[in-house]
Amino acid sequence: MLFSTVKGKRFLQASLLLLVLLLIWGSWEEPALHQYVQPVTILQLQVEGLHTPAQVATSQQVAAVPGVAACVINAHTQVATVLFHEADVSEQEIERVLSVGGAFRVTRPITVAQAPSGRQCPVPASYLETLDRIRFAFNLRRLFITV
Repeated sequence: MLFSTVKGKRFLQASLLLLVLLLIWGSWEEPALHQYVQPVTILQLQVEGLHTPAQVATSQQVAAVPGVAACVINAHTQVATVLFHEADVSEQEIERVLSVGGAFRVTRPITVAQAPSGRQCPVPASYLETLDRIRFAFNLRRLFITV
C-alpha cells in the first residue's frame, strides 16, 4: 500500500483536513457576483469641439462599439467617460470613434494626482484580489448559482 506507514496516514489525514477547511472557508459566504462578470476599465478623455447636444449624441455612438459597456459625455466640460472591456476593444479604437472621423480633437485630460494622506493599507490590492479569486475557487455554493 502507498500509505501503509504512520507518517503516510498522518499526511493523508492532514491533507484531507486542510482540504475540508479550505472548502468551509471558501463556502462560508455566498459567492460575490462580481466574480461572474468581465472586469471593466474606465477611460476619461477630453473631447474638444463639442458645443451642441447633437454633437454629443454623435460622439456617444462609441457606446455601440462591441466591448464598450457605457459612455457618458458632459457637454459643459467636454469630458467623455467610457467604461469598456480591454480584451474586446482598445483605447485607440475608442479615441478614433470619439473623434468622429477627426471632427473632434480627443486628448487625455490633465489630472493632478493627490498624495495619499493618512494611513494606507500595507497589503497591495493585487494580493487581496488573488485571495478573493482563491476563495471563489473553493466556494462550493457557486456550483448551484445560475447566472
